Amino acid sequence: MNKLMLFLGCCALVACAHSPVQVDLRPQVTVAPESIGAGRTISIRGVNQLQGSGLGSLGGVYASDSQVQLANNVEQAMADTLRDGFTQWSFQPVADDADVQIVASLTTLRYSSPDKLITTEVDTSAGVQLQVTIGGATYYGSYRSSGRDRNLIKPDRNEVEARINGLLSATLQRAFEDEKLKNFLRTHG
Repeated sequence: MNKLMLFLGCCALVACAHSPVQVDLRPQVTVAPESIGAGRTISIRGVNQLQGSGLGSLGGVYASDSQVQLANNVEQAMADTLRDGFTQWSFQPVADDADVQIVASLTTLRYSSPDKLITTEVDTSAGVQLQVTIGGATYYGSYRSSGRDRNLIKPDRNEVEARINGLLSATLQRAFEDEKLKNFLRTHG
């Protein structure tokens, strides 16, 4: 009985020890070189459409004190990642007056764990919408990813950051695998 009480006491202390977790978003994509852009210029702008600054909670007894928050500029992080990918397709990034304009809107980014003491399930989701404009033509693409993991103990900041970056990377990767987007870029060149 004493061992059980000691175990539960330790678990309670661990649950109390979490404070807000700040994560840096640094998504990455792998794009095979292609000549889709053929040297055309491209401008990319990121937009954060998330409600509030939090992504969710690490869970635990004191879930309200263990929120996951963004530590950097998500708009710039998304734009940089997409710019790197479109460069592999032979587009030339410029700041203004580009042949192709892209607006990438982060519509969903969630990291959520229930308020339980020991076992924790983590639900994650990400959603990005692309608006690609060439002349008078516009293509809209919507890309989503989600995941569900189970941990016995609460993950640390590095694990949370890696999970969120992996999810956002997978979501952005879907854009570069979108054959309709590729065809739009080819036919409106």
